[in-house]
Amino acid sequence: MLDASKNLPMHRRDHLVRSSIAVHLAKAAERPDLATSTADSPLHFWFAHGLARLLECDRCYVAILSPHGERIGEVKTGCPVADPVPEATVRTIASQLGAQDGCIFQSIASANGFARRLIGRESTLCQHSVIGRVQSHSGSAALFVGGWRRTSLSGAEFASVTRAIDLMWDAAADLAQMMVQQQWSWLEDIASPAFVVDENLVVRNMNAGFRQFLGNSGALIVEHGVTSGSNPSITARLKDAVRRIARSDPTQWARGSAVVLSNDTQKFLFAVIGPVPGDCEPELVLIVVPQFDAGAGARRIAAAFALSWVEERIVSRILCGRCPRVIGTELGFTEETVRTYIKRIMIKIGINRQSEFFVLHSLTLSPFKARQPDRRIPAMPNFSRIHARRPRNGAS
Repeated sequence: MLDASKNLPMHRRDHLVRSSIAVHLAKAAERPDLATSTADSPLHFWFAHGLARLLECDRCYVAILSPHGERIGEVKTGCPVADPVPEATVRTIASQLGAQDGCIFQSIASANGFARRLIGRESTLCQHSVIGRVQSHSGSAALFVGGWRRTSLSGAEFASVTRAIDLMWDAAADLAQMMVQQQWSWLEDIASPAFVVDENLVVRNMNAGFRQFLGNSGALIVEHGVTSGSNPSITARLKDAVRRIARSDPTQWARGSAVVLSNDTQKFLFAVIGPVPGDCEPELVLIVVPQFDAGAGARRIAAAFALSWVEERIVSRILCGRCPRVIGTELGFTEETVRTYIKRIMIKIGINRQSEFFVLHSLTLSPFKARQPDRRIPAMPNFSRIHARRPRNGAS
C-alpha cells in the first residue's frame, strides 16, 4: 500500500492497551452534523510539535479530520512546502490508510510517496518517515507525517512511539472538545429552546431545550445541520432576519427580530432573533423560541404572591383559557365557587382583569435556567493521573 513496501519491512502497529487522560466530556458524535472548526487550535500545534520531538525529526504535517473525514484544519512544522495541501489529497491518503481507529506505519522515501507530498523532499542522509492516522474516542482524527529520520525505529521503539502518539492525540482532542464545551456553556443556561446559526442557517450549536423542541414540534427542522421552517415562506423570513442581524454594524446595538413559526400544533409560536452575546464570532446569530407553559407560569405567580395550592391550580387553568364553568368541572367546584376564588386571587395580586394573568406569566418568566448541581464545567486534567481504557479493535 505504501511506497516502502518493497524496500523496508513494514511495522504495522500492534494492538496495545491504550491509556487516556481522565477527561469526561459530552461527545461531539451526538450531533455529527454540527462540526466545530479547529483549524487554529493551539492544542493541534502542540500535537504537531510534540510529534516532531517524539519522532526526532525536523518536519511534521498534521491534518485535522472531522468524524466524516473532511479536513477542518492543518498544521505544519519545519515543512518547506508553502502552499496548503489540497483537501482531496489528504482524503485520498486517509482512505488509503484505512478506515480503522488507528494505523501507523514506517516508510522510506520514494519518488511518489505520501511523505514527499506532505512534508517535501528528504535530505540525502535522512530518508525515513512515520505516517499514520489516529482517531480519538470523540470522533475527530489526525492524519500525520513526520520525517525525515536517518534510520527506522526498532520494533520495541515503534510500539512505544505508537502508544505515545495515541495518548498525545487523545489528550489534544479531548482538551479541544472541553474548550468548545466551555465556550458554549452559557447556551445551556437559557431556559427556552435556543440555538446559534450563521447567515446560511447552518447550526453551530444548540441547547438541550432546542433538541427537545425539534423532537416535539414540526415548526423548525434541522437536516444536515441546516435549519428550515415548516414551509418555504417561514424559511425565507428566518434567513432574511438572520442575515440582517449578522451583517449589522458590530459596533452598534443590533435590534432583534421576531419571526412567526406558528403551525397546526402551536398557534402562537415565534423565533426571536438577535446577536450572540459576548465576544463570539460576529457573523453568528442567536435564535430563541420562547415557550408558553401554563403550569410553570402558575407556579411562578403562586410563589410570588403566596397563593394556595387550589389558587395555583385555578390560575393554571385560566392561563390555559378555561372559563369558570369548565374550571369548576375539572376541580370539582361549582361555577360560583370558582368565580369567588378568582376574585380573591385578583385582590391578592392587585389586578382588575383576568387578561393580566398573562402579563404576569410573561413578567415572572426568567430567561435563565437554574444551574444544576451536577452540571459542572470539567476542570483541567491532571496529567499525572491516567487510567487504562478498553483497547481499539477488540484487542485485549
